[in-house]
Amino acid sequence: MKKPFIVFCAVLGVKAQDAHEWIKYTDAQLRGDSSEATITMTVQNPNYTRTLEIKSFVEGKSNALSEIISPAKEKGIRTLRLDNKMWNYFPKMKRKIAVSSSMLLSSWMGSDFTNDDILKASKMSEDYNHKFIADKTINGETYKVIENTIKENTKAMWPKIVTMMSKKDCLPRYYEYYDKEDNLRRTLKLDNLKSFDNHKFFTSWKMMPEGEKGKFTSLHYKDIKFNIKFPSDQFTQKKLTE
Repeated sequence: MKKPFIVFCAVLGVKAQDAHEWIKYTDAQLRGDSSEATITMTVQNPNYTRTLEIKSFVEGKSNALSEIISPAKEKGIRTLRLDNKMWNYFPKMKRKIAVSSSMLLSSWMGSDFTNDDILKASKMSEDYNHKFIADKTINGETYKVIENTIKENTKAMWPKIVTMMSKKDCLPRYYEYYDKEDNLRRTLKLDNLKSFDNHKFFTSWKMMPEGEKGKFTSLHYKDIKFNIKFPSDQFTQKKLTE
């Protein structure tokens, strides 16, 4: 008789045997209902290094606003997402540009993160199906592995995402992103877990494109606050262009 598949994670208790519960818990910890963050983004490739300071505001799955606060050359550039619509605003040109949904996988400001990443347009616990697959050991630590495949009629960008989950806290340490041909395209590594407003959150995020040696983009969260009550005009065209 085949033994039942048992997953251990004290944080989730008996729910630890359900892959969806792991992903739902991750969304609750890393996203919350709303958040406001100050982030340093460093874009690294063999030819140059570039650093941006960003303010990020997110509300649910529908509303997001990001603003570059330094360096001076890019200061004031904003990106707004409302439901399935998105715009970039360039203050020096006083120009607002609509971004089509087909560009959600395009690079944001020349980084290895996409528009979809920055604006958190997808929510894995809602947009994907989840199942445990074989464990994987990385640098001596064995992770529970969850294969997340996109649901029909959702607008998530990646057909498949594989997450390597820590048995200690039920939270991910690696994400692998696969295209329609099931090719690995990039890997996200999370590190430096801290607590903010009763949320566990990683302050270091490193996105590494597959097959491009020496190229990556890192995010360092200097501060993040959860469950923010934003003013009524926070996610509006007025806020985008003011």
